[in-house]
Amino acid sequence: MKGQKNLTLAAYDSIKDMMFNYDIVPGQRLVFVDLAKQLGVSRTPVNNALSILAKEGYLDFVPNQGYSVHKLTKDEAESLYEIREIIEVGTIGKAIRQMTDEKLKIFENKKQMVVKSITDRVHRKIFILDTEFHASIIEMIENPYLTEKYREVCQKIFLRHRIEDLRMERMNEIVNEHEQLYKAISIKDVDWAKELIKTHHGNAKKNLFAIIFQKENGKTV
Repeated sequence: MKGQKNLTLAAYDSIKDMMFNYDIVPGQRLVFVDLAKQLGVSRTPVNNALSILAKEGYLDFVPNQGYSVHKLTKDEAESLYEIREIIEVGTIGKAIRQMTDEKLKIFENKKQMVVKSITDRVHRKIFILDTEFHASIIEMIENPYLTEKYREVCQKIFLRHRIEDLRMERMNEIVNEHEQLYKAISIKDVDWAKELIKTHHGNAKKNLFAIIFQKENGKTV
């Protein structure tokens, strides 16, 4: 039983990695027999992993047709961004009150990792590091469940659409917005930090939505 559970978790992680690397893309139908061969395991752990991913919203299941990678809808994206902003704005005050020199240093290091990851093209690693930059704020309140929820929401946004078409100029804007947020938190200005978070999320939505939902019902959105 334990071995089967471990195989299921391994298959789960592998399929999620495939989604992250865009080896499987939104809308693509998944054949668990082929996935089992590709991952080198039996059909059962793969089928179990697909079932878990469907419950988490990463996949769609249609009886007699099987699983396909879920396409992010505009309503879902709006809701996910709302949750993300609520978590961050809602915790910033407590995060600043509980901030220590050590926590601020970790936050600064996360900021620098985003800067160092930026090259001449947009790639998905930037978005992992961006998530960790923001998650390090929430980690200051020492509530691991809330931090994990935040990471989960971010994954549900960037795992289900392409981000490689973002303008490089946006990368520089992100760096500048991060720098301003770092300054606000370092001087313990809660109101400024809240405004910067809201602006940052608004800019992120505007830029990503322009890519994800370029055409809806034949119209540019």
